[in-house]
Amino acid sequence: MTAAQYAALLGLWIAGIISPGPDVLVILRNAFLTTRGKAMLTAAGVMVGNLMWITLSLTGVTLVINSNHVLKLVIQIAGALFLARMGYGSLRAGLATRVLNRGGTGHAETSDPDARAGLAARVCTDGQDGPGGSAGFSGPVDPDVAASPAAPAGTIGGPAFSKAGGLLGTRHLTSGKALLQGTITNLANAKAIVFFIALFATVVPADILWWEGLIALALLMAVGLAWFLAVAWFGSVPALAQRFQARSAEVEIAAGVVFLLVAVLLLVEVVLAG
Repeated sequence: MTAAQYAALLGLWIAGIISPGPDVLVILRNAFLTTRGKAMLTAAGVMVGNLMWITLSLTGVTLVINSNHVLKLVIQIAGALFLARMGYGSLRAGLATRVLNRGGTGHAETSDPDARAGLAARVCTDGQDGPGGSAGFSGPVDPDVAASPAAPAGTIGGPAFSKAGGLLGTRHLTSGKALLQGTITNLANAKAIVFFIALFATVVPADILWWEGLIALALLMAVGLAWFLAVAWFGSVPALAQRFQARSAEVEIAAGVVFLLVAVLLLVEVVLAG
């Protein structure tokens, strides 16, 4: 590959990754609602997913996937369903936060902790990590806290049920889960197949040498990692993050709506392509 081809590849790559999408969204959500470290791990997870896509593209596997209608269809549907599940959980968590925020304003019917816990259990019916905790309920509610006599163990909202969906939420987000969230979110966007095929077919010669492929891989990974880590860093600037944490319900709801819209668009593409 020539220097001009590498430059063209990087230009197309940068144009693709800076476009708002599920990757940027999940990083910003975790940056706003968790910690800078967790947001950066989410960004690293996104690049793990991109590493897999780039490797598959360089080895020609994405071309095989794209030419196999059934396989491509399965990947598209699976990715859309994951994003839809993530969006639904985020939306429900945001709605639960909003309900509990209102309940923390002194209304008699929700001033009792058990009543508020029962309310959270009824709202968080998907087991998604939701909002809450202390007076004012400005942060995400922990479904484990939401479990109460109003939501016994083994029932919706109870301790056993609340363990489900922990991977998708922001409450008690571990380093491993943050990394996995970024990776799965990236891989779930099946439109990446088309993007990477177009990216490599446009400027990468068919007879590319193995060491040229490694250089291309290193350049794409370095630029991509720098971009997504920058998104995580700026999103977690304390002054900015505190404002969004104070409006965690709106952040979760907005993220949920966007994830659901992306999932719907992916499913529409599947239907139209079929």
